[in-house]
Amino acid sequence: MSITIGTMATLGTKIASVLVALCAATVLGACGSESGSDDTAADPTSQPTSESPSTSAEPSALPECADVWVDGADLPKDYTACTTDGVTVKPVKRTCGYGAKFLEQEGRFFAIKGNRITDAGDLETSEEYQQILAACQA
Repeated sequence: MSITIGTMATLGTKIASVLVALCAATVLGACGSESGSDDTAADPTSQPTSESPSTSAEPSALPECADVWVDGADLPKDYTACTTDGVTVKPVKRTCGYGAKFLEQEGRFFAIKGNRITDAGDLETSEEYQQILAACQA
């Protein structure tokens, strides 16, 4: 049996992708759980929860979404919402199997409070994001 260089390169790429997903899942697993007054227990297989704009906080007191959701920046541990054009925007929350809240913003960013923000482009089509989400909810 012979293996061509192209097959080895493809295999190497696939192995690297799996290793990246596993490392990301390990990092997310090491984050622990977040607790706070806005967090409630939920079924880890439940659909994402999207909250409507809130009037409890003055939009001017909240940071601009464009200033918070920056690829590579850390999402503040106390993050609850941000504003866009004067409208309060809350993230979509998904509960991981280990209790942490996985936050999504604008259908392209994701992070766990206190951890690095990733811009996946389009969460629905991002293979990296889908693998990390599956590991989170496992």
